Amino acid sequence: MASCPQPSEIENVWTLSRDRTLRAWSPKNGCISAKIIPSTSASRALTPAPGTITPAKPTLLLDQEPQKLVRAFEHENHIYVLVFIPTPSSTTSGGVFHLFEQASEQLVTRFSLESSLISVHCQLHHFTVIGASLHALWSRQGQSVVESMEWEWGKVKKNGPFIGQWTTSTYPQESELTPSYLDELLLTPGSMTAKFYEATMRPGVFSPLTLKIALEAYTISCLSLPGAPPPQLTTPYATLGENIAAVVGCTVHLTRDPQTGAQQHDKYWNALKRDWEGFIARCREVERMARWPLVLGLGSAGALIVVERERVCVRVGEDLPLRLHRLLSSSIAVEPQYGLMEILWTLKTKIGTRTMLTLEDRLTSMVQQVAFPYADIILDQSQRTFFRTDLDEADDSWITGRLQSIEDLDQAIRFGLDIIGGLTDNEVKLEEEEVELLLPTTESEWSRALTASFIGITVNARYSLCLTIIALLHFLAEDLGDWDPSLLAEVLVVFRGLAMLRYVARKAAGDGDSEQDTLGDPDDFVSRMRNMNVSQSRTRSLPVYSLLHRLLARSWGQKGLIESAHHFLDSVGLLQSVSPAHATRSEAVYCERLRLLGYLEVAGELLNWLPRTPGVTYVLARLWLDGGRADDAAALLDGLAARFGRLFFKVASL
Repeated sequence: MASCPQPSEIENVWTLSRDRTLRAWSPKNGCISAKIIPSTSASRALTPAPGTITPAKPTLLLDQEPQKLVRAFEHENHIYVLVFIPTPSSTTSGGVFHLFEQASEQLVTRFSLESSLISVHCQLHHFTVIGASLHALWSRQGQSVVESMEWEWGKVKKNGPFIGQWTTSTYPQESELTPSYLDELLLTPGSMTAKFYEATMRPGVFSPLTLKIALEAYTISCLSLPGAPPPQLTTPYATLGENIAAVVGCTVHLTRDPQTGAQQHDKYWNALKRDWEGFIARCREVERMARWPLVLGLGSAGALIVVERERVCVRVGEDLPLRLHRLLSSSIAVEPQYGLMEILWTLKTKIGTRTMLTLEDRLTSMVQQVAFPYADIILDQSQRTFFRTDLDEADDSWITGRLQSIEDLDQAIRFGLDIIGGLTDNEVKLEEEEVELLLPTTESEWSRALTASFIGITVNARYSLCLTIIALLHFLAEDLGDWDPSLLAEVLVVFRGLAMLRYVARKAAGDGDSEQDTLGDPDDFVSRMRNMNVSQSRTRSLPVYSLLHRLLARSWGQKGLIESAHHFLDSVGLLQSVSPAHATRSEAVYCERLRLLGYLEVAGELLNWLPRTPGVTYVLARLWLDGGRADDAAALLDGLAARFGRLFFKVASL
């Protein structure tokens, strides 16, 4: 059922029955018109040959479950009714849109519009018409997909099919915590529990409510086991993260072989891995329902908003790295100027996950080895990881031939680095920025969260593109001795900056939920007593933000989302370094800001990426002081004092 609101009253109401009959109703005359809607588009309707008898087909009824299939709207004093007829058995589209105009007491057909091929086996949840654009919200295997189509109102008067181009908007590619992805995490060194915990608590993967529901179900399952429950299941915890870390796997114990008495470590690790996989599977099931699409909306700035059960999303544009990453990962042809990136993406795919993860892990120590030429370091790492030998001979020959077709490989690599580290030009005068900082900010948690989310997405895409150039260096490791050393240094320093940004984007700024119920101050308690709201809600879950959200001093929302994100990346300065042998002031300040915010572990991890310049050494000394390592910090400060003189101590103590 749909209606078109009027200033005083509703004139007409339109209904769609299960037999695909659209009816118009008026308060005085009841049903004033009816029209049977075909299940296919007019462009696909087959005209029978003359003299042939077309057998009568039974009427296909629509599903009895409630669906949003009718929408009425007004444009230039004309009332239109848009109806969607799903075609579940079709292999070319998910359904057909039919547009009708209410002319007097008649429904006049204007055109039919078939949905795209992407909508096959998808379910339509909502659609709306904004201006001259049709927007449809689909659910594709539990994921929201938005399709848009623009038309000219002058063509609406023509009866028949409408041919246009659908544009599709989806979530950016993100790693889903499937069993195969969890197995990939185990290919790198480190604790299995720490890896699974970090992947589960990563911002944007699962909401706090999802984690709480999955943890409650997991705890109930563990309590149902025979025997005394482990103490971890009955102990109160301060935060949800501590609860998950303590409870998951608490029923797994290290046993001994009854015959030999040897400890069965393999069975223990397999059981612990199954426990974590089971908990993550519960989280994925709950999160799939949490991301169920509901409705489309229009934001204040004209952006299309997608409302889900536990999420609110905004459709935004792509910057160049995001667009290039989407095309390459979807095996879509790119423009000729990006030909090298397409070759390198194929190289990265052919290498395999295990080799790339091993190479990625070794890059951390590689960028810190400044005592040897970069070409020698890359050659040594390539030989240790058996990079070239893991390639199939046919793939090796194909990639070699494609690389030889590039006229200037040096220039092509620099062009790729410009794409990876490129930012939007912000020609703002310094005086204007200084005056703007004195004005009251209009930022909100909503705009800051959107900006931080976009930064994390574009950094992840740039990081994946940069890995392809790193793969090229290892593929041509034996020829790097003839390359320009500054080019190798630029590749490694861009990777270092992106790795530092990506590490912070994957860290949570806080747990997002506290299991301790606090009463607050006395005034708040009295206010709740007056409102008969004595018990503060314990089920309210705050979102888990990335550390980038804390680092955003202001949202810069007035400049647009992409411009705000690029402004932040430009202000931190991690993509402006020229050599991994040096640490710029911006990189040291970046680590210092994290230390001042109290994230000592994160700051210490980032400092390991930087060479021990005086600025980095000073930040490290302050970090050790905060961590209680006074003797180690004193040794570093003594070294700095010997280099800068006694005045350094006076400045450091201020």
